Amino acid sequence: MKDKTIICIQCENEFVVTPSEQKRCIYRDFDMPKRCPECRKHKAKIKQPEEWGKKGKHRRVREEQFD
Repeated sequence: MKDKTIICIQCENEFVVTPSEQKRCIYRDFDMPKRCPECRKHKAKIKQPEEWGKKGKHRRVREEQFD
């Protein structure tokens, strides 16, 4: 395998996907990344607080069911 150059769907900058990253995607049955590492980090920061809030709500509902 060779390095793959991909254009980020968010910032439209080029980034390189190394052979080891490609193998990891294939092994885990993931799609090739569509966002550059910087945009992936930014998306993860934005997404995490929403996910934490959802988990907390579900936890409270379960606790109320058993009381």
